Amino acid sequence: MGSGFAQSAEELESPAVNRVAEKLLCPCGCKMNMACRMEPYPCQTCWANKKKILKLQAAGLSDQAILDQFAQEQGKEIVSNPPGVLGSLSMYSAAFIGLILVVWLIRRYSRKGALAAAAGAPVNDPELARYHDQIEKEVEKLD
Repeated sequence: MGSGFAQSAEELESPAVNRVAEKLLCPCGCKMNMACRMEPYPCQTCWANKKKILKLQAAGLSDQAILDQFAQEQGKEIVSNPPGVLGSLSMYSAAFIGLILVVWLIRRYSRKGALAAAAGAPVNDPELARYHDQIEKEVEKLD
Protein backbone atom coordinates (compact mmCIF):
# COMPACT_ATOMS: atom_id res chain seq x y z
CA MET A 1 0.00 0.00 0.00
CA GLY A 2 1.19 3.47 -0.76
CA SER A 3 2.32 5.58 2.14
CA GLY A 4 0.04 8.45 1.09
CA PHE A 5 -3.08 6.25 0.74
CA ALA A 6 -4.73 6.06 4.15
CA GLN A 7 -8.25 4.70 4.57
CA SER A 8 -10.72 5.86 7.13
CA ALA A 9 -13.49 3.68 8.50
CA GLU A 10 -15.96 5.94 6.73
CA GLU A 11 -14.31 5.29 3.36
CA LEU A 12 -14.22 1.54 3.96
CA GLU A 13 -17.91 1.50 4.88
CA SER A 14 -18.97 3.71 1.96
CA PRO A 15 -21.82 2.59 -0.29
CA ALA A 16 -19.41 2.23 -3.23
CA VAL A 17 -17.14 -0.17 -1.32
CA ASN A 18 -20.05 -2.09 0.22
CA ARG A 19 -21.71 -2.43 -3.21
CA VAL A 20 -18.72 -4.55 -4.30
CA ALA A 21 -18.18 -6.17 -0.89
CA GLU A 22 -21.78 -7.48 -0.86
CA LYS A 23 -20.96 -9.56 -3.92
CA LEU A 24 -17.91 -11.19 -2.32
CA LEU A 25 -18.04 -14.01 0.23
CA CYS A 26 -15.78 -13.70 3.24
CA PRO A 27 -13.05 -16.37 3.10
CA CYS A 28 -12.78 -16.50 6.92
CA GLY A 29 -15.42 -19.25 7.04
CA CYS A 30 -18.37 -17.23 8.38
CA LYS A 31 -20.35 -17.79 5.14
CA MET A 32 -21.33 -14.10 5.02
CA ASN A 33 -20.54 -11.43 2.47
CA MET A 34 -17.74 -8.94 3.02
CA ALA A 35 -20.16 -6.11 3.82
CA CYS A 36 -21.20 -7.87 7.03
CA ARG A 37 -20.87 -6.39 10.48
CA MET A 38 -19.98 -9.65 12.16
CA GLU A 39 -18.65 -9.56 15.71
CA PRO A 40 -15.91 -8.90 16.54
CA TYR A 41 -16.36 -5.95 14.24
CA PRO A 42 -14.57 -5.33 12.02
CA CYS A 43 -13.73 -8.78 10.69
CA GLN A 44 -10.03 -8.44 9.87
CA THR A 45 -10.37 -10.48 6.67
CA CYS A 46 -13.22 -8.32 5.37
CA TRP A 47 -11.45 -5.16 6.50
CA ALA A 48 -8.31 -6.06 4.54
CA ASN A 49 -10.37 -6.93 1.46
CA LYS A 50 -12.35 -3.68 1.74
CA LYS A 51 -9.05 -1.79 1.75
CA LYS A 52 -8.15 -3.60 -1.45
CA ILE A 53 -11.56 -2.78 -2.98
CA LEU A 54 -11.12 0.89 -2.10
CA LYS A 55 -7.62 0.91 -3.60
CA LEU A 56 -8.88 -0.72 -6.83
CA GLN A 57 -11.78 1.74 -7.05
CA ALA A 58 -9.37 4.62 -6.59
CA ALA A 59 -7.33 3.17 -9.48
CA GLY A 60 -10.45 3.46 -11.65
CA LEU A 61 -11.49 -0.20 -11.94
CA SER A 62 -15.16 -1.00 -12.46
CA ASP A 63 -17.10 -3.18 -10.02
CA GLN A 64 -17.00 -6.12 -12.43
CA ALA A 65 -13.26 -5.72 -12.97
CA ILE A 66 -12.73 -5.77 -9.19
CA LEU A 67 -14.87 -8.90 -8.84
CA ASP A 68 -12.94 -10.54 -11.67
CA GLN A 69 -9.62 -9.70 -10.01
CA PHE A 70 -10.78 -11.18 -6.67
CA ALA A 71 -11.99 -14.32 -8.48
CA GLN A 72 -8.65 -14.64 -10.26
CA GLU A 73 -6.58 -14.17 -7.08
CA GLN A 74 -8.73 -16.01 -4.50
CA GLY A 75 -10.78 -18.41 -6.60
CA LYS A 76 -14.18 -18.26 -8.31
CA GLU A 77 -15.99 -19.35 -5.14
CA ILE A 78 -15.31 -15.98 -3.49
CA VAL A 79 -17.82 -14.26 -5.80
CA SER A 80 -21.39 -14.87 -4.62
CA ASN A 81 -24.02 -15.69 -7.17
CA PRO A 82 -27.41 -14.30 -6.14
CA PRO A 83 -30.43 -16.17 -7.47
CA GLY A 84 -31.60 -15.12 -10.90
CA VAL A 85 -35.14 -14.29 -11.91
CA LEU A 86 -36.21 -17.94 -11.99
CA GLY A 87 -34.64 -18.61 -8.61
CA SER A 88 -36.48 -15.70 -7.05
CA LEU A 89 -39.79 -16.52 -8.72
CA SER A 90 -39.66 -20.21 -7.84
CA MET A 91 -39.79 -19.43 -4.12
CA TYR A 92 -42.89 -17.26 -4.53
CA SER A 93 -44.47 -19.74 -6.92
CA ALA A 94 -44.02 -22.57 -4.44
CA ALA A 95 -45.56 -20.46 -1.66
CA PHE A 96 -48.51 -19.53 -3.90
CA ILE A 97 -49.15 -23.14 -4.94
CA GLY A 98 -48.95 -24.23 -1.30
CA LEU A 99 -51.46 -21.55 -0.30
CA ILE A 100 -53.86 -22.65 -3.04
CA LEU A 101 -53.52 -26.28 -1.91
CA VAL A 102 -54.26 -25.40 1.72
CA VAL A 103 -57.31 -23.31 0.78
CA TRP A 104 -58.58 -26.11 -1.49
CA LEU A 105 -58.18 -28.74 1.25
CA ILE A 106 -59.91 -26.59 3.86
CA ARG A 107 -62.82 -25.88 1.54
CA ARG A 108 -63.11 -29.52 0.50
CA TYR A 109 -63.24 -30.90 4.02
CA SER A 110 -65.40 -28.12 5.43
CA ARG A 111 -68.00 -28.79 2.69
CA LYS A 112 -68.15 -32.49 3.54
CA GLY A 113 -68.80 -31.67 7.19
CA ALA A 114 -71.41 -29.05 6.28
CA LEU A 115 -73.20 -31.44 3.91
CA ALA A 116 -73.32 -34.18 6.51
CA ALA A 117 -74.62 -31.79 9.17
CA ALA A 118 -77.18 -30.26 6.79
CA ALA A 119 -78.45 -33.62 5.67
CA GLY A 120 -79.28 -34.65 9.23
CA ALA A 121 -80.42 -38.01 7.91
CA PRO A 122 -78.73 -41.07 9.29
CA VAL A 123 -76.41 -42.90 7.00
CA ASN A 124 -77.82 -46.19 5.65
CA ASP A 125 -75.18 -48.48 7.02
CA PRO A 126 -76.35 -52.02 7.91
CA GLU A 127 -73.70 -52.43 10.58
CA LEU A 128 -74.66 -49.14 12.19
CA ALA A 129 -78.33 -50.16 12.10
CA ARG A 130 -77.49 -53.46 13.83
CA TYR A 131 -75.64 -51.64 16.64
CA HIS A 132 -78.51 -49.20 16.97
CA ASP A 133 -81.00 -52.07 17.34
CA GLN A 134 -78.77 -53.74 19.91
CA ILE A 135 -78.57 -50.51 21.93
CA GLU A 136 -82.36 -50.13 21.79
CA LYS A 137 -82.85 -53.71 23.12
CA GLU A 138 -80.42 -53.09 25.98
CA VAL A 139 -82.13 -49.83 26.91
CA GLU A 140 -85.51 -51.62 27.00
CA LYS A 141 -84.06 -54.16 29.45
CA LEU A 142 -83.04 -51.34 31.78
CA ASP A 143 -86.60 -50.00 32.01
